[in-house]
Amino acid sequence: MFIGSGVFAGRCTFAALTGMVFLAATANAAVVISSAQTANMSCLGGVCAPTATDAVLNAGDLETLLASGSVEVTTTGSGGVQAGNIEVRAPLSWSSAASLVLDAYDSIVIGKPVSVKKQGGLSLVTNDGGSTGTLSFGAKGHASFANLSSSLTINRGPYTLVNSVAALADAIAGNPSGSFALAADYDAAGDGTYSTSPIPMLLNGTVEGLGNAISNLTITANADSAQIGLFSGVGTDGIVSDLGLIAAKVDVSGKDDAVGGLVGSNSGGLIGDFMQGTVSGSELGTRGAYTGGLVGNSSGEIRNSHANATVHGKEQAYVGGLIGAQSGGEIVDSYATGNVSGLGTCAGGLAGYAGTISGSFATGKITAKSPARGGLAGCGAGGTISNSYATGLVRSRNGDGAMDGGLIGNDLYGGHGGGAIITSYSAGSVPAADGSIEGGFAGAVQNSGAATNDYWDLTASGTSQGVGEGSSSGITGLTSKRFRSGLPSGFDPAIWAEKRDINNGLPYLLANPPAK
Repeated sequence: MFIGSGVFAGRCTFAALTGMVFLAATANAAVVISSAQTANMSCLGGVCAPTATDAVLNAGDLETLLASGSVEVTTTGSGGVQAGNIEVRAPLSWSSAASLVLDAYDSIVIGKPVSVKKQGGLSLVTNDGGSTGTLSFGAKGHASFANLSSSLTINRGPYTLVNSVAALADAIAGNPSGSFALAADYDAAGDGTYSTSPIPMLLNGTVEGLGNAISNLTITANADSAQIGLFSGVGTDGIVSDLGLIAAKVDVSGKDDAVGGLVGSNSGGLIGDFMQGTVSGSELGTRGAYTGGLVGNSSGEIRNSHANATVHGKEQAYVGGLIGAQSGGEIVDSYATGNVSGLGTCAGGLAGYAGTISGSFATGKITAKSPARGGLAGCGAGGTISNSYATGLVRSRNGDGAMDGGLIGNDLYGGHGGGAIITSYSAGSVPAADGSIEGGFAGAVQNSGAATNDYWDLTASGTSQGVGEGSSSGITGLTSKRFRSGLPSGFDPAIWAEKRDINNGLPYLLANPPAK
């Protein structure tokens, strides 16, 4: 084994070495695959392991190894060395039949493209010793396969690769509980316009998008009591993760439908998914109409997902930038940036009707004509909103008698199920209108004591009234200058931060920062 001390200039080529140890300058106890010089790594017998908790493996060096055989990159080294994550920060590709194994004690973060160009394989293992690790893909990260016969395993489970919407629908129809992965980005423009959900069967298996996106999906449906989206429904055992929709158009003209860009109705898990496009939902009949940028109605978990969708709710719909109505489950570390309009019972930047939300935000304008409108949620009951915020305008309309709030329109928390709103804020404009009830933070609060360490921006909102109707206990107004001069009292610096060039200087979430 070659051992280097001090700063090594890389005079020996990687292919000439059976192993190596270099000093590294990276952080966060990770093995980083990047364009930087290999450092603190030992590569021997097809296994690359760290010799210190911070290590770098040059992407070109790894590609050289893959040209001649399979390689395992692990975070566990000899002598008790244990890094946590594997992070891919440089493009990586190979054309041999070799397989790459990324085996992390905690998480794998793929921030740049990983391309299997022929019939090679890829195996991703998280939590190999840890317990809170995840597989995630950055905005520029995805994994792609040129050959559908290639091998993909995630946490040692095999996945079937598909390369189109039709192929995914056929695969799920044949095995609704199976595990499938989108092999590459797919342009659905050639599919034409769908008249119902392209994947109409209930998913109770797993679909892993690998950070890939389906673009130009168009659905124009006229149905009553239907679930409309790319997926009609995700069952309690179903998971859709790391899958994106770009330039999607969904327009439903029926009644009592659950309409979302990605999923009509979700009872399982949506993790790391994203949607960009337009969604126009159905009207209320005798049951309920739910329209959301990502999902119409959800009783399952939505985590690390976002939507940049223009969402239009038709008559008396629950309408939201991310989700129409949350009938259970949680929304965690997610956000919505699109505008919400139309007619609705409850309209919100993130959720029309909300339950439990944490670490999330919304920035879109709310101009829907609804009895309750909020920058984050139109109405809420039975759960808790924590460490969340909204910055979008909430537009009142003269004479409509609505409850409008910078964060929430009609806050039923505490009155229905004992929930609360804690350590959250709003910083959007809430212009007054005759006949409406406006508050910088909430239009109406139905229960005293349901708010703790909550704030609204006096300057941006245009009102000194935090709550239009009901209790304002636990809700404090701050000027824009004060908001930008440091975290408000009660905001945990392990969760929140402030920087002048991020989020317009307002507090932002460390685990869910605004997109650059």
